[in-house]
Amino acid sequence: MGRRPGGTARPTKSAILDAAERAIVQTGYKSLNFRDIAAEVGIKSSSVHYHYPTKGDLGAAVMRRYREDFSERLSHPPDDPEGAQAALNQFLDGFRANVVDLDSMSLCVVLLAEKNLLDEATTEELSAFYQLKLAWLSEVVSIISRGAKSKEACEREACSILAALHGASVLVKATGDGSFYEKAVREYRNLANRMALA
Repeated sequence: MGRRPGGTARPTKSAILDAAERAIVQTGYKSLNFRDIAAEVGIKSSSVHYHYPTKGDLGAAVMRRYREDFSERLSHPPDDPEGAQAALNQFLDGFRANVVDLDSMSLCVVLLAEKNLLDEATTEELSAFYQLKLAWLSEVVSIISRGAKSKEACEREACSILAALHGASVLVKATGDGSFYEKAVREYRNLANRMALA
């Protein structure tokens, strides 16, 4: 088992993934190397290779865990429009708390910026993560519209919401003005009204 500085023993694979995720977010996928990961976890570099033979294996495992953890936290939206809107507002607030307010790029955004360096498995996990979010958002849109919108229309609205979130996070990071986030997502906090006006 690896032992983190000042901490207690943790499962080695989990510690490796923790260290790798931090490294990717802080310095990018290109700079990720097994020697630094091993030093942080407190194990030999060969032990990292034992669990993840290649950098691609490690990257895919990091993204897979990220997607699975997110999926577990993403509860099924309530079947009533009011409850679905509340769930969407929590989603918007969660994005702000975890990406915008922390003034950091998320793991998936960092990987997207270096997508040309990723292997197929990591790219597939990255795609699956965004498909998960789009599917959830599409379901929320359908519930809020009380089934009045077609599946295609719900998917378009879901794309619009996700694009607004990521665009807003870039604006905030570029300008240092956190108010841009709420300006970008305000209309999605009353989605039924937005769709009625469309």
